[in-house]
Amino acid sequence: MNELEVLGIIPARGGSKSIPGKNLVPLAGKPLITWTIQFAKQAQLLSRLVVSTDDAQIAEIAQQAGAEIVERPAELATDDAHTEPVLLHVLDYLEETEGYVPDAVALLQCTSPMRGSEIIDAGIRKLAETGCDAVLTVQPIQHWDKMGMIGEADVWLPDYEYGKRKFTEEVEDKYSENGALYVTRTTALRRYQNRLGGDVRAIVMDPVRSLDIDLPEDLELARQLFPVIAPPQQPI
Repeated sequence: MNELEVLGIIPARGGSKSIPGKNLVPLAGKPLITWTIQFAKQAQLLSRLVVSTDDAQIAEIAQQAGAEIVERPAELATDDAHTEPVLLHVLDYLEETEGYVPDAVALLQCTSPMRGSEIIDAGIRKLAETGCDAVLTVQPIQHWDKMGMIGEADVWLPDYEYGKRKFTEEVEDKYSENGALYVTRTTALRRYQNRLGGDVRAIVMDPVRSLDIDLPEDLELARQLFPVIAPPQQPI
């Protein structure tokens, strides 16, 4: 396997509507961001780790946990700011200030604290071994063939016919992005202006490790599961 220079980037802005101060909320005795930093530092194939933030407190805690800091401009820290410009800003900053150009970027979002270091290494390994442009993690979608919408007065609007429902074993597997990991070649990120593009490969994660903390109930579930499911490399 060809060794790649892979830069880990953790986007962590100060604002959050769903959970105020989400990146610093406590989980199993530590700020949420600390778990992603800790597992990233344990990954064997990650070359360097940077946190992009506009928040002084996040920066201080991230540095204490062992990450480098790149200050994020205010225009990239708004509620409607997309992630790709943040990744490109970090790349541009490091190239301009250090002449540093990694082969690939690993996007590590704080809201997936149970991904573990082994998933990070698996994503980088797959990128190197296959020569693909990008790797993402996904999780199985259960009962996708029985999805629908709820209309007025709670009327069920199915996307399927009641009389043509299949047995579970007859339904092909489908998956959805879980947001835990994206590893993208730098050339592909610049070409497509997106973390995904070209030849994209997937790594399947189980639903529990795939937990994405977006709403307060997600955080409560993580607090119940984390001490039991936390990756074995890091004791609680």
